Amino acid sequence: MAIDKFGEDLSPSDRRSEGENDLQRMNDILKFIEMEKNQKNSQNSSETESTNSAEQTTENEAPDGGWGWLVCLGSFVINFILDGTMFSFGVMLLTLLEYFGESKAKTSWIGSVLLGLSMILGPFVGWLLDRFTIRQVTLCGAFVATLGFVISTFAQSVEVLIITYGVIGGIGFCMMFIPGIIVVGLYFSRKRALATGIAMSGSGVGTFVYAYLCEALLSEFSWRGTILIMAGILLNCVVCAALFRPLSTEAEKRKRRKRKESKMYDCVKCMDSAESSSTDLSTKSKDVYLDIDVRRNGSSLFNSTSALESKTPACYSFIENSGTAVRQAKRLYSSAHALNRLDTIHRHTYKPFNPLARRDIFYSGSIRNIPNSFTSSETSRSTGELSEFEIDVKEIETHCSCFQKLGGTVDFTLFKNSKFTLLLLCMVLWTAHSITLTFLPDMAVANGIPRDQSASIISICGVSNTVGRILAGFLTDTFHVSSTMIYVVALAMAAATNFLFPWCYNYTTIALCSGVFGLCMASAVCLRTIVIVEQLGLKRLTSAFSMIAFFQGIAFILNPPIAGFLYDHMNSYLYPFILSGSMYAFAALACAAILMKNCVSSKDTSKDNISIVVESEGTSTDESLLNVYDDSEML
Repeated sequence: MAIDKFGEDLSPSDRRSEGENDLQRMNDILKFIEMEKNQKNSQNSSETESTNSAEQTTENEAPDGGWGWLVCLGSFVINFILDGTMFSFGVMLLTLLEYFGESKAKTSWIGSVLLGLSMILGPFVGWLLDRFTIRQVTLCGAFVATLGFVISTFAQSVEVLIITYGVIGGIGFCMMFIPGIIVVGLYFSRKRALATGIAMSGSGVGTFVYAYLCEALLSEFSWRGTILIMAGILLNCVVCAALFRPLSTEAEKRKRRKRKESKMYDCVKCMDSAESSSTDLSTKSKDVYLDIDVRRNGSSLFNSTSALESKTPACYSFIENSGTAVRQAKRLYSSAHALNRLDTIHRHTYKPFNPLARRDIFYSGSIRNIPNSFTSSETSRSTGELSEFEIDVKEIETHCSCFQKLGGTVDFTLFKNSKFTLLLLCMVLWTAHSITLTFLPDMAVANGIPRDQSASIISICGVSNTVGRILAGFLTDTFHVSSTMIYVVALAMAAATNFLFPWCYNYTTIALCSGVFGLCMASAVCLRTIVIVEQLGLKRLTSAFSMIAFFQGIAFILNPPIAGFLYDHMNSYLYPFILSGSMYAFAALACAAILMKNCVSSKDTSKDNISIVVESEGTSTDESLLNVYDDSEML
């Protein structure tokens, strides 16, 4: 008795009916393939130009919602935990000074190294993002920071804490901090200002909560237990990193779609090459079925793979995966199946897209508020807006050194630009807030304020910091106030509050000064990238921000120990806060110098425009320049 290829009894009538049904199914499949192929060819010939233009505009289009709001939540939590931990170190400093009995300059290195390395290692994180996804880098950062904090609980000296809490924790913080900033820009375009404001507000909320949290934990547990609990809280960043789902570019999606469709068309090509173009589809389907079907020899099966070898991998894959195709033997053809599935061997792999290659990735404001003078003519040809943030993907060689990578992403010619030099000086000097936040609780205790109330001073800074971020964004987006002008005012007020802090001997005055200082600090931090774009343009944002963050990291490391050194030798907090106030004052002067330079350059531009207009009206060049010169002298 004959049996089929699945080992079942098969009568002659069943064999004929099964063959006819399979032939009919294959005939329907091939007809559908031919119809799809012809329709695809006709569409490609008429829509090539429109497709190319659409692909250019949607190459890296952000979702602007959906899963992006969960990404925004994850970024909020990361900023909440990281900034809360770093800016509440001043509360822990009181306990560490009592426990180790070291000087303020030496003990303050613990928190300053943590804060400084979270920014100074930006090039290293950029190198990681070029090889791994944002999710992977953030996950590793969470584990590294947690490991450093756990080891810190066994420290027996300040030196060990500087290495474990400061260095190891700072490396992990930087691997979370930078991806937490840029991931929001990948998921949002039109709503970027709102999403970034929500995510970055976690910094102020974290500063408010962690100040009370550290004080409560220190009162119940020792500093070791407090750091261990904070290490457990850091593990929540693992969940946040899991939310940072990588975004595939439209180019990758099109390649996958075309590769999937090519399997279907390769199958048709295989049929066409086997028979002449005049062969009927039913004849083709019959031959295909007879070749693929197993050959029977009495009651046994003849194991042959010659028919399968004549078909292309795409054809075999299509026939195998099709729901109406001929069923294949489970046992006898497993080796042939594996040999012919060459598409699994030549599977395309994609290198993770480096988000730092985008010019706008650090920009936190509204794209529509970017000055028109810095937008390219190519992106503003029709709507006057950037084509989804003026993306500039740079091709970087895979096997390059870390120094070459840094040189490829940082433009050292910026130092020839006087505006950048002033911006660098301004933004490095306002890192003085690390001095204020580190020593403000201890200064309050020294001025007679109870210790439990001194911790709430940092919380007041956190609340006003959150309000300041919202207020600064509202002024720039709604009323279109110059961010550089806001910078000057905020830095000048921060300088005044730092000069007043040593003279505050009651809780009301120091709380009032803390609230004002939090507003000023928020404006300086959240408007940083907006000021860079306003003065240098979007094209130089990534390079300028990377260099500024590098020098800011160095300043964050050095500022608290220098201030602690002044206290140790002067035995008064007057001099450390005079130092921080002076740094803010010079930062305001540097920013004001940029405004003055802009006014001078705008006047020069207006003079050139007047001379051009006079020349166009028929006046000679010498007379027009003389008239403009006389008018300017009269003014």
